[in-house]
Amino acid sequence: MAVLGRYFARSDCARRPALQMRAEFRTLLSAAAMLLVCAVAGPALAGGDRELGEYLSSECVTCHQISGRFDGIPSIVGRDEPELVAALTEYRDKVRDNPVMRAIAAKFNDEEIAALASYFGSIEKQQIERTADRSGDIR
Repeated sequence: MAVLGRYFARSDCARRPALQMRAEFRTLLSAAAMLLVCAVAGPALAGGDRELGEYLSSECVTCHQISGRFDGIPSIVGRDEPELVAALTEYRDKVRDNPVMRAIAAKFNDEEIAALASYFGSIEKQQIERTADRSGDIR
């Protein structure tokens, strides 16, 4: 009882629950604010660095036609970024079954995968095909 007596003798014993609730509310409010910031900023941050993606793309374009043409290997030019991110992540995590793509995707971290998806997603198929078709034109 001596401990309880000391506790109740404190001048702030009546305010302690209110102070504790206020501190918990601040923590909850801070967490909610951070969640809101992440939700709003997430889509903006989701897009990768296109320049980094272009730099990293040299190995990809060895097999995947930069022109967007299909020669037995699926085109990745002009695809939606989320689709490319999901595919590369699944190859890296060994969910999809292709040993070549698994080996290549294993080299990339999440930032590099987002950058590749941003780069290939930004390329327009028709524009590249027109450029490729006219490259031999000597007018």
